[in-house]
Amino acid sequence: MSSEKEHSPQHEELLKKKAFEQQEVPEVLTFIQKYAKPATIALVAVCAIVLADQLFKNLRHKKEVRADAALMQARNAQDLQAVLDDYASTPSAPIAMMGLAKEKFNAGQFDEAEALYLKFTKKYAGNELADQAKLNLIACKEAKEQLGEAHLLYGEFAKEHKGSYLEPVAMMGKARCLETLGQFDEAQIAYEDILVNFPESSWSQQAEANLKEILGKKQ
Repeated sequence: MSSEKEHSPQHEELLKKKAFEQQEVPEVLTFIQKYAKPATIALVAVCAIVLADQLFKNLRHKKEVRADAALMQARNAQDLQAVLDDYASTPSAPIAMMGLAKEKFNAGQFDEAEALYLKFTKKYAGNELADQAKLNLIACKEAKEQLGEAHLLYGEFAKEHKGSYLEPVAMMGKARCLETLGQFDEAQIAYEDILVNFPESSWSQQAEANLKEILGKKQ
């Protein structure tokens, strides 16, 4: 009787269940030991990357805010140079460089201004002020009395920037160079082009005044 109970179906099922449980526990522990630690490390690494990225963004934002403040407070070439030195990687840097170049130009330091505008066109080629820097670069040549080269460059610039607000500025520069060179017929045509193409602009008024002077010189 006793032997039958030990080998009954219910008893055998119970033994199998116990054996399975005893086998399952080590397998689960092995899985945890094998994968839990790397998973934890990976989670910590991801958290560290996210936190570092957030910290970098916050620091960058603070630096940009300081750069903007320094740019707004800049009063002279030294202040603008300081912005370039201290905040070269911020959006304020290209504006500071343009401002510094203008300061140099107004001070009659045409070579230094030209070098800055040239540097701008190379370093910030995709910047919205790049075309203005290119035009100002030509103005430096005009200021240095390189008029033959300047009037050609102004003409090329005007053709390449049709419809731009800078087109009449370049056309005026071309006409001005031709007038200074004494090429009055060419200068007259250039001024008349401005009158025809930009009749309502302030450049038209200046072109008309210059045209009267040329006509007077030709008489």
